[in-house]
Amino acid sequence: MIFSGGCLCGEIRYESIQKPMETGYCHCSICRKSTGAPVVSFASFPEGAFTYTKGKPSTYSSSPSGHREFCSKCGTQICYRENNNTETVDINSGTLDDPETVEPEFHIYTNDAVSWLNIEDDLPRHPKGTV
Repeated sequence: MIFSGGCLCGEIRYESIQKPMETGYCHCSICRKSTGAPVVSFASFPEGAFTYTKGKPSTYSSSPSGHREFCSKCGTQICYRENNNTETVDINSGTLDDPETVEPEFHIYTNDAVSWLNIEDDLPRHPKGTV
């Protein structure tokens, strides 16, 4: 199965020829600020299986440990990559053509979650980023 997606305007397209290694919700303040959403769902694809098929994203160093890749035309944030972990690419699930295929498996950084958002599920919750 090929997982494909892209930005709002279509300038950036990507695909992964392998399924995600993990999927989840991130409640950290950096994800909130960089997307404008109270929580971000993501899918971690193997780096070697991921490629941009159209366009080249811009990058923003969002923290000492990682950077975001986004479309400079429409602003869509495509993914997050750790600077020292080149094994995965964390795609924002909403940029996938079919986000139904990557249902979240857990929550991370729940200690940063906004109090007014209540996602009522039975998924594991981790106060920090480690699963």
